[in-house]
Amino acid sequence: MNVAYVNPFLSATIELFERTFGISPQPGEAFLDERARKHRWDISAVMVLTGSAIGIVAIRLTRLLADKLLVKSGVQWASEEERESLCDGMVGEMVNIISGNASGQLTDYDIEISVPIVIQGENHTISWPERAPIIGVPFSTDIGPFMVDISLIELPKAYRKN
Repeated sequence: MNVAYVNPFLSATIELFERTFGISPQPGEAFLDERARKHRWDISAVMVLTGSAIGIVAIRLTRLLADKLLVKSGVQWASEEERESLCDGMVGEMVNIISGNASGQLTDYDIEISVPIVIQGENHTISWPERAPIIGVPFSTDIGPFMVDISLIELPKAYRKN
């Protein structure tokens, strides 16, 4: 997997946490993630890539971490329903910012990033590309862990649009 496609997402994620929440996430050792049906993540913010590489980048976190990030943002809410709505919106905005900042670092490559989506629920499923490995990069913070999962296939030049 070409790190030129991966690093912009990792650096955009770190930058978002630092600037928005004042948190310095520490990356762990990258590993080959499994296509497991059971996992610990309650929320996955998913970006689909097309162009010279195709695949998925997902920012994955627990509901507890998302709730703590909402508190750190300083946003106030009046009801549990409003808190849940604000938390959902915050995660959506986070992935939009990561996507925008990463795409700015990919201008030398023919890569387009779809409008990101947020998937929620216990053991939710992402349809990962079958022919590409999923590389997991775990992050730790003072308020909880999260993961960046990346699964990309670089297309041969003959299959790229010119």
